[in-house]
Amino acid sequence: MSSRNPRPRAPLQQVFLAVSLAFTCSGCATPPRVPLAASTECFREVAGTLADDKMEGRGLGSKGLRAAGKYLGGLYAELDLQPTQTGLFFRGYEQRFRAVTGIKSGFGNRLSWQEPGSDTKHTAGIDREFTPLSISSSSSFAGEIAFVGYGLVAEPHDYDDYAGLDVQGKVVLAMRYEPGESDPESPFDGKRPSRFSDLRYKALKARQAGASALIFVSPPGDDEDRLPRVNRRGSGANAGLPVLQIKRELAESWLSRAGYDFAELHAAIDADYQPHSQLLSGLRIAGRTDLKFRYTELANIVGSFPGAGDLADEAIVVGAHFDHLGRGGANSLAPDSKDFHNGADDNASGVAAMICGVGGMLQTLAGDERPRRSLVVVAFNGEETGLLGSAWYVRNPVHPNEKTVAMVNLDMVGRLREEKLNAMGADSSPDWKPILAPLAEDRGLDLLAGGDGYGPSDQMSFYAQGIPVVHFFTGSHSEYHTPDDDIERLNITGGARISEYLSAVLSQLLHRREPLIYQASTSGSSMNGDSRNFGAYLGSIPDYSAMTSPDGGVLLSAVRKDGPADRAGIIGGDRIIEMADTEIRNLYDMTFVLSDHRPGDVIEIVVLRGDEKLTLRATLGRRGKSTSIQSSDANSDAANPHGDGG
Repeated sequence: MSSRNPRPRAPLQQVFLAVSLAFTCSGCATPPRVPLAASTECFREVAGTLADDKMEGRGLGSKGLRAAGKYLGGLYAELDLQPTQTGLFFRGYEQRFRAVTGIKSGFGNRLSWQEPGSDTKHTAGIDREFTPLSISSSSSFAGEIAFVGYGLVAEPHDYDDYAGLDVQGKVVLAMRYEPGESDPESPFDGKRPSRFSDLRYKALKARQAGASALIFVSPPGDDEDRLPRVNRRGSGANAGLPVLQIKRELAESWLSRAGYDFAELHAAIDADYQPHSQLLSGLRIAGRTDLKFRYTELANIVGSFPGAGDLADEAIVVGAHFDHLGRGGANSLAPDSKDFHNGADDNASGVAAMICGVGGMLQTLAGDERPRRSLVVVAFNGEETGLLGSAWYVRNPVHPNEKTVAMVNLDMVGRLREEKLNAMGADSSPDWKPILAPLAEDRGLDLLAGGDGYGPSDQMSFYAQGIPVVHFFTGSHSEYHTPDDDIERLNITGGARISEYLSAVLSQLLHRREPLIYQASTSGSSMNGDSRNFGAYLGSIPDYSAMTSPDGGVLLSAVRKDGPADRAGIIGGDRIIEMADTEIRNLYDMTFVLSDHRPGDVIEIVVLRGDEKLTLRATLGRRGKSTSIQSSDANSDAANPHGDGG
């Protein structure tokens, strides 16, 4: 590999670098003293800085995440990448955007009740006797109260807490969990919670039954009779009705006044696995839930290296997300830990490989030589919350999407084992394998290439725009989304090899004359990984940046070619508002409807296409094995239904 002498940094770049570093947190590392090149020194320096405790796990809204962004701006200046200084949302290298990243409790929450024959109104204390849950809508409610046991509807077990009980317009009181929580012989699997016990699933069933509100309570004997805090990192996708939790003492008093003993009802349900639902005649409940979106100011870090010649108006985008989980939260696989989740592999490794790989590629240019195409380098923000940064970028691209020839994504490339490197999405263009395979063979890498461009990382936003993509990935591991994903566990030498491989791939993409041919694929992913099956398959690709739309429903960015949705006439841009006679308020509702159906079932799907409402019929398919590197299967259709119930 030939090298070039570094070009003198222009005065403007010197000023910008100084300003960038002035905004980093106290004690955070400055850009590395080692050369930005495809080397072990570069990879260790960049990954180690991003995965340091001083970056606070790079959680959304944290000083550490902002410091990481400023640090990357300094690296971009070292690479002589040009900042984008035009446009409303840009400031230097920062492409700024505002996103819903959680929710908070408002000031309008209230809960009161009146006993039969009494004009006296009793009021519960917020955060002492009741609290809204993060899945709640914000609205008023009133009605008689009905006790519905665990609030379960589980058709496979012939169990329905609403059977024979009219709860239309009533407030339903339900226990958390499910019968036989500690009974290994329970029909609901006492070893682990079934999907029927998910709070969102229960809320969907309460809404379908016509309840005006759902109130949860911990069952008798449960040591955790506490009110959960509103999950500040919740998705903001509400369940379509008010959802609260109350203290057990309050539930006991309501049931007692109606002539029922809470402990006896609970024991009866757990003994015979039969519903014991009751209408608490005359006891009226009224209240209001008030939750507010929590917005966070975020920024992608974007720099460009202009090309020269007749293809300079075309671009290659290389990207890697730099956000992570902070101290954990709903997406952590160590939910009780409050330690920093430093995300060394996810995704300090991808950012390090990107920076060092771009640096290595630029070193191959002699003097003021420029590649044929332009290069756009993007460190994405908000990936862990739903591909927020990449979704924003494709809506506000530095280079037009129609002139973007390809996108290369790096996410979790720090654990190279047995020389195996996954090139996920390689079926998005027939040109990928002829480019990637020889370069991998030359470097002793065992390349596993295949799958379409849909998957739970930032390349999906580009593939949905008709851009060929590839996602480099070295595989899952047990430290994923835990505090143990730290720098000491990375394969630094392997990361440097991937950086060097990226340099070669980018060099080919930037210099080849022919564009890559986009291929819409139905293959799914061929990689080995963490597969999850959520029931029947529709082949729809949600727009994750629109999950908190006040319009409700599920907005689709695309559908898989020749999948069930495509064959039914559903297209990208449609908003699904009803499936199988069930109102679809959010992606969770859609997931639950699919999980309640089998492949081969024919269901009606109502979509909004502009101002037109269309009713279409889809024959559901069978989900093939798919790869996921996150806590949810974001390839298509599915959400993570266990992420933010409280």
